[in-house]
Amino acid sequence: MRTTSRFPVFGQPKEHLRRRTGASPNPVIALILLLVLGASLTLTACSSEPSTPTVTDLLGRSVEISENPVRIVTTHPTATETLYRAGGVAVGRDSSSRYPAEVLSLPNVGSAYNISTEAVAALDPDLVLIEALTQSGLVGSLEQLGIPVLAVRAASLDDIVQSLTLVGELIGMEDAAAQAVTDVQDRIDAAEENAPEGKSILIFVADAQNNVYAAKPASYPGLVAALIGLDNLATDLPDAGGIYMGYAPFSAEQATQISPDLVLTITPAPAPAPRLSAVLAQMPGFKEMPAVKAGRVVELDPVLFLQAQGPRIADAVEGLIDIMNNSA
Repeated sequence: MRTTSRFPVFGQPKEHLRRRTGASPNPVIALILLLVLGASLTLTACSSEPSTPTVTDLLGRSVEISENPVRIVTTHPTATETLYRAGGVAVGRDSSSRYPAEVLSLPNVGSAYNISTEAVAALDPDLVLIEALTQSGLVGSLEQLGIPVLAVRAASLDDIVQSLTLVGELIGMEDAAAQAVTDVQDRIDAAEENAPEGKSILIFVADAQNNVYAAKPASYPGLVAALIGLDNLATDLPDAGGIYMGYAPFSAEQATQISPDLVLTITPAPAPAPRLSAVLAQMPGFKEMPAVKAGRVVELDPVLFLQAQGPRIADAVEGLIDIMNNSA
């Protein structure tokens, strides 16, 4: 097939141009044509460059991230466990991230509540994974360093599924992430079949000043209890708000008025700090609760139920069902 194009004209000898036009080419016009052609080729080249993918994280932010980031720093156990469960690996982690065991050998970038942006930057990451509810304040300082920041979250089962799926897509491990989602959902579905019916609970957590809070369904421990249909007697209590959002302040007076079948406690502080399950028996009001008097108080694993919210929610669900069935 014969084609015509004006581009070969620029490579033809002047004698050919004279024969066609009868005059020498205007050098100004020739220069303009060259500039136009150059600009056209530049635009074509630019338009052919791949655009940076934009994703929406669990804070609802639009984030531009290069395809398949490989140098990833995680700043919270939720972020770390989500990344590894989706089939990825990190080059740095926060001090609270201790699962899976292989992360213990990674450089430490500070605690989840006191991340060193300098330590993060020193690892030259192409992505930082943070936890949405507690670490949104890290976004600005990290982005000023030119580091993309993506937030994951585990406030609900849907959050966990979304986080696993999003991370899996970003690191090119869609199949591994999809399998992780299936495993979590299948285990929870199977566990629910063994859940006791008609059991009421209260889940207590105390702060450093020994103020007691009851976990509502909007909290992570409350979510685990709700997934297996337990009657949470703190559901309608006023929310504390602030950093204790999802928890209700619980007084000694309330303890004499509300009587669950089982009391569950979580002690955030590591040993040798006394366990809240033991302390309740000495606290006014709480020691009068029938469940406390009868010894129906069980201490929950603070890692599974408070600190490492995320893909191990199935472990928490199965563990709570065992506790409920063995305490019947």
